[in-house]
Amino acid sequence: MIGNEYIHKFNRALSFNSSLESRFTMMLLADRNVANVREEWPRVKYRWPGATTWHETLVDRHATYASSLRVAYSVKAIAHLGESQALDIGKLVNEQNTGEHFDLYVVVTEAQITPARSDNAEQIVIACDNRNERHCEIVLEFMRTIERPITFMEVERTLGPDIDVNNSLLCLLYDGLVEHLSPDELFDDAPFLQTVLR
Repeated sequence: MIGNEYIHKFNRALSFNSSLESRFTMMLLADRNVANVREEWPRVKYRWPGATTWHETLVDRHATYASSLRVAYSVKAIAHLGESQALDIGKLVNEQNTGEHFDLYVVVTEAQITPARSDNAEQIVIACDNRNERHCEIVLEFMRTIERPITFMEVERTLGPDIDVNNSLLCLLYDGLVEHLSPDELFDDAPFLQTVLR
């Protein structure tokens, strides 16, 4: 799957060359600590032990975090790890990294990019693009009165149809003010949330 998506967070489009890349991009965008994402940058040089010839590999996603940490991600299907030598190359890249463009090179696969994590992330990204600050404040105020785990539906039933509860809860998840108690499961399958204590 090849395409691109307009990213409101950065006011520009990001391209992707596979559904795995697209799903991982959603996970990055749903992380409030990610300050910027670039695609297919930079080209990274490495060489095998004892060799004099340099090779290049292309970074699939480059993320800069609020902490200033810069991570270069290689997105690979598990089935292609062997033929691509991605893990061996990743080790060499980290060992030979000059620190000019990134601090860490990481290979990610379906083991990290699970359907639940990426689907939940996409919902959060869409919610943030349609954020209503007043509704978020109302929902957060209510959530802070609840001292137990509560489901999306319970909050919706309590606050009624005039408040976009589901969207607001997803925005509060992005903000880190509410947490999903089963982060490796879909929101629909494991809908329990609770307020993060400050």
